[in-house]
Amino acid sequence: MSLASEASRRFVARLNGLLGKPVIVNTMKGKTYKGILYGFDSSTLSVVLTSAQDNQGKRHPLVVVMGHNIADILVEESAIFDAKEFAEFIVRYGGIPLHQVRVYEDLNIVEVSRTVKVSKDGIEGAGPLAQKIYTLYREYLRRKGVGD
Repeated sequence: MSLASEASRRFVARLNGLLGKPVIVNTMKGKTYKGILYGFDSSTLSVVLTSAQDNQGKRHPLVVVMGHNIADILVEESAIFDAKEFAEFIVRYGGIPLHQVRVYEDLNIVEVSRTVKVSKDGIEGAGPLAQKIYTLYREYLRRKGVGD
């Protein structure tokens, strides 16, 4: 794989990780839109925002900003780890039984079998289960465009 295609893959993976997240899109003409990134076209770098608001305070249910008009895209929130989402991920892809998974949404923590805790800071616990959860955690972050 060439360096260019690897860089492109990482770029698209990072954008995929931002889907459903709040972003700020600044245009070349000085207009700003805050909204939820709903989709993008990787060939033109055009983006679609939902629940958007422009810099004059006007609300828009849907905004399409053409890629040639985008000056930059800023991530409004930096929370990459989502406890509920991670819990669903380990049940679906890791074969962890649902009854062993507990989510503390207010703390953004997942507890597995009362011995392993997972948060934005990483994994707490030891043993084979902790190692399995760690492997799943790395894959979860990779799919969100973070890490290797």
